[in-house]
Amino acid sequence: MNLILVFVAAFVGSGLKAIGGFGFATLATPAVALFWEVPTAIAVISVPTMLTSLLNAYRTREAAREGLGPFLPFVAASFAGLAIGLTVLLRLDTRFMKLFLGVFLIGQVIWQWLNIEKAAKAPEDSPLRGIGMGLLAGIMLGTVGMPSHVIATYLTGLKLSKTRYLFVLSTSQVVLRAVAIVSLAAAGAYSKDAVALMIAVTVPVFAGFFLGTRLFNCLPEKAFFRTVMALLLIMAASLVAANWGVLYAFS
Repeated sequence: MNLILVFVAAFVGSGLKAIGGFGFATLATPAVALFWEVPTAIAVISVPTMLTSLLNAYRTREAAREGLGPFLPFVAASFAGLAIGLTVLLRLDTRFMKLFLGVFLIGQVIWQWLNIEKAAKAPEDSPLRGIGMGLLAGIMLGTVGMPSHVIATYLTGLKLSKTRYLFVLSTSQVVLRAVAIVSLAAAGAYSKDAVALMIAVTVPVFAGFFLGTRLFNCLPEKAFFRTVMALLLIMAASLVAANWGVLYAFS
């Protein structure tokens, strides 16, 4: 029964990731963590997350012609955030970090909807926002293994096509996940059981990814970004609802 739940979460999450670039770790990591320890869950999910990110980057590779230079401040800041998340903040209750992430995302989505009539800025015109969002994305990867929501929120606020959005998001995920996987491997997180589980989820991951890719190709630009924002809001609300109880620990 536990494997069935993990497989369903991997299938649905992978499909969502093929559409909007995120959702896999959000669904699959908690599902694995129900039956295995959190470090094992993050380790198991990190590899298929990076593989699906590579596939997303490859199928949107034509966007590379537009350049990645404007996003370098974001990437550099994400490395600093990852270092913080893997050291100092790793001692915090992960429920608190997930609650914070959910509240932050809800605020970002509402802000973008309220300012939807304002012209979105080009990435080179908002380096400070890129640094702040990159720092937060790295912290969230290091603490709860969920950086993609922050990256997606950052990118939806910029003037990008859906192809460039997914390419930049996926490329960022690959870089961050590679660093995280090396760190987890050095910490001994990839036991035989973890590797076996990681291999087992491969089939539902790629099945869901295939279906999600078909949907991505069908969505026009405006409908695509509305779908991404709706998914962000739903996942943010679920994070708040699932981790609200951590506040009682401070009372």
